[in-house]
Amino acid sequence: MERHQSVSAVIETLNLNKIYEGAFRGQDVHALKDLNLAIKPGEIFGYLGPNGSGKTTTIKLLLGLIFPTSGTITIMGSRDISSAKVKRNIGYLPEGAYYPDFLRGEEILRYYGKLYGLRGADLEKRIDAAIELVGMTHARKRLLRGYSKGMRQRIGLAQALISDPQILILDEPTTGLDPIARKEIRDILANLRNQGKTLLISSHELLEVELISDRVGILFDGVVQTMGTIEELLTEREMSIEVSGASEEALTRLSGKGISVEDYTGEKMKLRVPKGQSVYDTLELCKAEQLTIISIAPRRETLEELFVRVVGAAEAERRQAV
Repeated sequence: MERHQSVSAVIETLNLNKIYEGAFRGQDVHALKDLNLAIKPGEIFGYLGPNGSGKTTTIKLLLGLIFPTSGTITIMGSRDISSAKVKRNIGYLPEGAYYPDFLRGEEILRYYGKLYGLRGADLEKRIDAAIELVGMTHARKRLLRGYSKGMRQRIGLAQALISDPQILILDEPTTGLDPIARKEIRDILANLRNQGKTLLISSHELLEVELISDRVGILFDGVVQTMGTIEELLTEREMSIEVSGASEEALTRLSGKGISVEDYTGEKMKLRVPKGQSVYDTLELCKAEQLTIISIAPRRETLEELFVRVVGAAEAERRQAV
């Protein structure tokens, strides 16, 4: 896929390749194959893919922890991604980040702030701002051993924000959190985007990515299989009809016509009409079964369904090529 670099991209890769020589039983592993990404300023980009697809390799390349076999990386207009200016403008939250639990929340931030070269009043100002932004002011002096997992994720975000970077790279920021903690982290990330920061989120929590991302890219076997906005990728595939008064016998007969129950709440239920099947004919079938029609609405494909469909097709193609 040929692309020209976009001056408006904050993170851009052009024909990026990474080969681990002799990594698998003495054989080379081609982890990334001509990767082309252009992540725009002020957007949340969801970077998805199954284990082993190349997501971690991409992140390591962007952080300068490993080097590409070929291709280029441009961050904030600079190809010198190891420069102090670029490093200061990237905040990173790794998956399962570990912090010594004998330290207090603010001590963790003070330590990382000093690594960025911050000192004195400027450092303390950054600590205050980061802690307030992630809602941890009340626990800043508490030992980390007394933090919940959600609080640890918050302090991890504060660590990533200590240098006030323009770019945040977050690996599984909500994994293992309860629904309330996920919502709180999601709100923080949306707030950061509203402040103009650019976020790259790698995650297996597809619902979370769908709720917050502006664009997503799905990677498989080192190749981007599809990329675009949520609206572009998640097309309206089927219709959903909400009805009441359905008997088991009626549902069995409807099932024989390809109509399945999507959701069931008391006497109400949602019926899924397969793509390509006439909604009018389905309504006639429902009337014949003496069902009460409550509502009709298009059903959009979920990100999880898109992911399974795209990765499944790519995997099938790979098997055929072997």
